[in-house]
Amino acid sequence: MKKCHLWLTTEEIQPEKLKNATAVVIDVMLATTTLVTILERGARRIYPVESVYEAHSTKEFLGHPAVLTGGELGGMPVEGFDCAHLPDEYTPERVKDHDIVFLSSNGTRAITKAKPAKQLLLGNLRNAYTIAEYLNQIATEDVYIICAGSLGQMSLEDYVCASIILSRLNMENVRMNDAAVFALEHDYDKKEVIEELLAKGRVGRTFTKLGLDELFDFVTDVGLSTSVVELYEDGSLNFLHEGSETTK
Repeated sequence: MKKCHLWLTTEEIQPEKLKNATAVVIDVMLATTTLVTILERGARRIYPVESVYEAHSTKEFLGHPAVLTGGELGGMPVEGFDCAHLPDEYTPERVKDHDIVFLSSNGTRAITKAKPAKQLLLGNLRNAYTIAEYLNQIATEDVYIICAGSLGQMSLEDYVCASIILSRLNMENVRMNDAAVFALEHDYDKKEVIEELLAKGRVGRTFTKLGLDELFDFVTDVGLSTSVVELYEDGSLNFLHEGSETTK
């Protein structure tokens, strides 16, 4: 690796710079966490989309009965979709051998904007260690860590995930932008510290208010997934390395 940049929001993405790069898109709460989980639970493929119209047209284009629509807009379920955006809705019984068309306010928008990347991966807290390990093994010269953020603003949970990934990369003689340099100054190596910090963030506070404690624990369980998911040329997400939701 010769260059590593961290972008903190979708709005920072410059697609023309990604042509020969590996990009990692992060939307911890919840898109990239849910998307990786859906594949781990047996879905065949996932198609990330930017709009309700695109979701319906993609489902029509796929043209077979084993297609589910899922996701959210503004944190709310989309009328007419089969599922919303929470991982628990995508049980193995529901998604096995199905194609999923998925929409989110921030995550799928970031994925779509970063499509020009030579390789596009999904990162979250659960697979952060595996993503870092993979990046250390490949020969790509340019890496871009992309936080989806929330409606143009930085998200604390995305930044912490990016910091964890960056802290595990071989960064000797690597050129970094200021955001990456700053992220490397923080050391988030204990689950308890991560949980305590993220509980103070906007989304963390919302989870607490809504009584989503189990979901919060699931999302913040660092290292509990060994999957690497990438965007394929046909616009679908699938395994590059098929891992799993590991158990304690």
